[in-house]
Amino acid sequence: MQFDKETQTQILRVAGERIGGGDIAEVDQRIAVVMDMHPEFDAAWEMGDMAVYPQEINGSVINPFVHTVWHVMVDKQIQDESPEFVAGTYKRLMKEGLDSHDALHAIIGVYADLYYGTFRKGDGFSNLDYESQLQGLSVSSEDSKE
Repeated sequence: MQFDKETQTQILRVAGERIGGGDIAEVDQRIAVVMDMHPEFDAAWEMGDMAVYPQEINGSVINPFVHTVWHVMVDKQIQDESPEFVAGTYKRLMKEGLDSHDALHAIIGVYADLYYGTFRKGDGFSNLDYESQLQGLSVSSEDSKE
């Protein structure tokens, strides 16, 4: 999944099917699950193309489109165990006490920071840096962010 027009169209189609009660294709199930995790985005999806822009939701500015893409990307890494250290970190964070959604968000935070940092510099994404930062991720480090 990428941050492109095709993905935008796919996400908005799934949102429409979900809101309208239509059948959601198997290939789109991950997107639907993310939408179920974030009912606070429902009003944004009803805005159509405007959902790709940051919105104020529950007192925070968030981009529902970007957030959904991050969710799907990292969830796929966990489900496919590729890279395998992501799934290991996810399981470890849950053993440390995070629920599955919070563990996923913790990993997404690391992935997004690395992605944006390398993208801005024009560098390639480093799985070594990703693994190193995930190894340092813990429930106590997540608690200190709040």
